[in-house]
Amino acid sequence: LARSADLERHKDWQGLLNWARQWARIEPSNATAWFAQGRAYSEMKRYPDAIEAYRRNLQIEPGDVYALNNLGNAYRDGKRFREAMTAYRDAVQINPDYIPAWQNLGLTFYALKGAAGVTLAIQQLRASDPELAEAWHKLAIEFSLSRDLRVAQKAIGVLRGLDADKRRRMFEILFVNV
Repeated sequence: LARSADLERHKDWQGLLNWARQWARIEPSNATAWFAQGRAYSEMKRYPDAIEAYRRNLQIEPGDVYALNNLGNAYRDGKRFREAMTAYRDAVQINPDYIPAWQNLGLTFYALKGAAGVTLAIQQLRASDPELAEAWHKLAIEFSLSRDLRVAQKAIGVLRGLDADKRRRMFEILFVNV
């Protein structure tokens, strides 16, 4: 791990990739070796390879929210927005307090649907649950613009408290026509 962190700190992506490949050959069931490969591939803009590496990571550790978030990033950067949103959704369902996945979900939704799509989703959410609509607005718009963690934490407090039906409904609205 120390070697991985050192290579990443120096932005030596090819070095990280070479080292992580060797690590995965020695320990193919080590999720971190695959995560490191995904990280290197992503930084090298080799998104299909990054996706495969993160998938291998998740086969070993299905609940790894960091890998799910990074998988979403690789999908998003590879212009596979629906798959990106699914990965982010899976991450926040595992850990509703993981702000980066919520933020990435909102940013990807915005990138895909634009301001009009975000407004429409908020209107649809408002019809079923005004508090939920306000939380999504804070997360998808206000936090994305301000990067103020207090805004995100307040919104996530609401989203974390959703029962399974409300969370399912929210994701149905967000994923329609994606």
